[in-house]
Formats: sequence, C-alpha cells, structure tokens
Amino acid sequence: MSSIEETNTPASQPNNYWLRSGALTLLEKANSLFFGLITSMILWRHLSKPDMAAWGLFLLVTYTLEMGRSGLIQNGLMRYLAVFRKNPDEFRAVLQASLLLNLGFSILTNAIIWLVMDWFMREWQTPQLANVLPVYFLTNFVMAFFFQFNFVQQANFEFRGIFWSNFFFRGGLFVWVLCCRLFEWPFELQTLAVSMLVSGVLGALASWWFARHFLADWLSKLDTEKIYNRALDLMAYGKYVLGTNLSTMLFKSIDKLVVGKMVGPIGFAEYDVAGKVTQMVEAPSFSMAAVVFPQGAERMESQGREGIKRLYERSVGAVLAIILPFILVVLLFAEPIIRIIAGWQYPESADLLRLTAFFGLFMPFAVQFGTILDSTGRPATNFAYTLGTALLNLVLSYLFVRHYGIYGAAMATLTGYAISFVFAQRLLRREFGVNPLNAFRYIPVFYRMVWNMVIKR
Repeated sequence: MSSIEETNTPASQPNNYWLRSGALTLLEKANSLFFGLITSMILWRHLSKPDMAAWGLFLLVTYTLEMGRSGLIQNGLMRYLAVFRKNPDEFRAVLQASLLLNLGFSILTNAIIWLVMDWFMREWQTPQLANVLPVYFLTNFVMAFFFQFNFVQQANFEFRGIFWSNFFFRGGLFVWVLCCRLFEWPFELQTLAVSMLVSGVLGALASWWFARHFLADWLSKLDTEKIYNRALDLMAYGKYVLGTNLSTMLFKSIDKLVVGKMVGPIGFAEYDVAGKVTQMVEAPSFSMAAVVFPQGAERMESQGREGIKRLYERSVGAVLAIILPFILVVLLFAEPIIRIIAGWQYPESADLLRLTAFFGLFMPFAVQFGTILDSTGRPATNFAYTLGTALLNLVLSYLFVRHYGIYGAAMATLTGYAISFVFAQRLLRREFGVNPLNAFRYIPVFYRMVWNMVIKR
C-alpha cells in the first residue's frame, strides 16, 4: 500500500484530494497557530500575568462558543447538503435554515454571557473581562456569517476560502498587536477585543468571496415550511455534535479552569503558556479530521466496516507521523522553547510543557474516533462517550490539583486521555475491527508517500 486513500468511487476523492485538502487545512491550522503564538509571545512580554490570565479566559470562552456553533450546524449542514444536492428547493432550504440557526445561536449565547458575566469574573478573579466581553457581543454576530460560508465551502470540498478567511481573522489581531509593539502603543484588553471584531469582518468577507458560487440563489425564494423542517433536521442531528463539542472543550479546558479557580490567575497564566505550545502539536489532528469527515459517510456506504477501519487507522497514522518529531523536540528542549516563546517570567512552564506534550500521543486517536462516529451516523454515541470522559477529567483535575498543585492539572488530563483511549479503542474494535497498532504501520507509508511526492516535484 502506497497511499492513505484507495477508493476510486465517484463520490470519493483520489490521492491528491488528501494531499491538497490536507495541505490546505494543515496550512489553515498552521497560520492560525502561528498568528496566535506570535501574538501571545508579544502579549506575554507586555501584559501582567493577571491581565494575561483574563485574556486567556476570554479566548477560552470565545473558542468554546466557536466549537459549539460548529457542533450545532457544521456536520449536519454538510450531511444534508450532500443529500439534497440534486434538489434545488431543499438545498436552498437547508442553507437558509442553517443561517437561521447560526444567528439564533449568536443571540442565545450573547444572552448567556450577559447573565453569567458577573459571576464568572468574580469566581475566576478577572474583573478585566468587564471591558472585553461586551465587545464580543458584536463579534459573535459577525462569526455567524464567517462560519456559515466556511461550512458551505467544506460541504463542497472547497478549502481555499477557509484558509483565507482564517488568515484574515487570526492575522488581524496579530497585526494590531505587532503595531502596538512597534509603535509603542498601549496594550489594552478592550482594543484587543475590538481588533478581533474588525478581523472577524475581514474574514467573513473573504469566506463569502470563495463561497459565493455555492450560494447563487440561496435567498431567491423563501419557503417557511421547508426552512422550518430543515431547521428541525439540523437541530436533531446537531444537538449531539453540539454536546460532543462542548464536552470536548470541557475535557480540554477543565484543567485550566480548575487551576484558575484553585491556584489563581497567575497559575492559570503559567499553565496556559504550556498549553499554547501543546496546541501546535495537536493541530494536525484537527486538520486531518476536517478532511476525513466528508469521506467517512462515503466509506460506510461503499466499503462498509472494512473501509472505516482503513480510514481510521491510516488517518491516525498520518497524524502521528507529523506529531512524533514535534513531541521529541519539545521533550528535549522544553526550557529554551519556553524562554523563546514567553520570556524569562514563566520558568515554571517548562516542566509543565514536558507533561502536556504527551497529550499529542493520544490526540490523533481521540479526534479521529469522534470524526468516525459522527460521519457514520453515531453522534449520540460520540456525545455520551465525550461527556463521560469530560466528567472523568473534571474529577481527576480536582483531586490532582488539590494534592499536586499546578502540575496535577497536566497529570490529571494525561490520565484522562489514557483511560478514554482504552474505552474508545474497545468500541472501535467491536464496531469496525480497528487495531490501533496498525496506525503505527502507516507512519513509514506516509513518510514514503511524501518523499515520493517531493521527488516528483
């Protein structure tokens, strides 16, 4: 076997789909991480630890909402657009219903933020958020259109606009922070939030430009009954994915939240430094998931259980091939990495980074597990599993942080990953015959495929 993809059925894509789409989604994640990392590197040097903790919590809240929006709408939209691709009326109704849900999500989450804002600032000792969260109320509406156009592109196997929209969205904040650094303008949390709003507008416009061909007549006719029915379909499918995404965010962020609650804002800031570096290691997992999801349902239809088995094992193998060298570098050079990224005021983060780097070993298995379950029509199972692991991590984080302090948070999450890995692989083996060890067999296959492509070029 010389490639990750074998099927040549009409609905599936050849090898260059994986390389082209995977490269674009990986580049999209890479530029987001690059802008986010460089932005954080500047802010770590110019904001106090309490202000940095407040900004980190703000980003955590906004990213959680992004994940929730994606769960409610994205997968269901792609699924129903594929079903009704040859039915213009229903296709249009799906697009209209998804936009309605998108805007409704923004209204609902803004209301929730408004209600819990005072409590949240008090519990996590971050009064600075009073000047930041109100700005996000406008950004939240802009992101409805931003994600709507990106979801439509992904449903049509178009990834260029997703790259450029995220380039402008993530890059706009970076440009503002860089200007503050170069021209010695004051670093204020409120102006950072405003720059995020402006960046969101630019990203939404870029996304619309690439998605406009798929939206030719989506507002030409309004059929309220069809829109209502399709909205119910999207919610029926998306409610489980919404719950899964929020549970995933709880699982991934509960260690930070427990540290912020039990140790304080300074502990949160120190832990968040290690987390930012770990996100770089995890990025290929989510890039591959964006490519795998459109293929999952097709594999189930055309090749059944065996097709899903190969898809899972090979996609995990491809991600591990990218991640393993990064993990090795982080383990060997944690101290200089932290000094380069955050300066001299975060020395405690180096040992934390060595612990959090091991998250990357489990991440490919966990992400592709959820992707396979969702794409094969098992979102309820994925939700139940993810919620269970999130609650497990909550208990472990409380116990470990109480006894071991800030390092206990990393130990708790690593333990949670290991336990959830065992149960996930049991389910995959029972349902699809997956053998996790096979993923390691495909690591040299992936290297060989990339090498052959370079030689040909």
